[in-house]
Amino acid sequence: MKLSKNFTLEEMVATSHKGLQDTPTLDVVQNLQRLCVLVLQPLRDTLGAPVYINSGYRSKRLNARVGGVPNSRHLQGRAADIHCDNLDYAKVIFDILRQNKYVTYTYIGRASPPAPPLQGGGRYWVHVQM
Repeated sequence: MKLSKNFTLEEMVATSHKGLQDTPTLDVVQNLQRLCVLVLQPLRDTLGAPVYINSGYRSKRLNARVGGVPNSRHLQGRAADIHCDNLDYAKVIFDILRQNKYVTYTYIGRASPPAPPLQGGGRYWVHVQM
């Protein structure tokens, strides 16, 4: 299911942790669509390049497994973590997101240990929420 021009529901709920993800509710799907339309698609359009999502919606079980905070916006479909191969690219994404009026919080994180590029996660990631 397409949520915006370049983002799908499938990629926004994907996880490598099998058996821990639930089917999102209609409210979560609507939140994911708003996130894609108002934040992620404008980011992709500004970059002129694909944006890869490490983590979008998370079930409570998945959120607990990955060490997410109990009140994570991922649980509501209002947050995403964006894959970045290097810190410079993460800073570019961060700066673009900070200018978006719908973004309420964003930060740069570093994978520990760093994962190989595009194989389960980036060396860095940018968290964004609305």
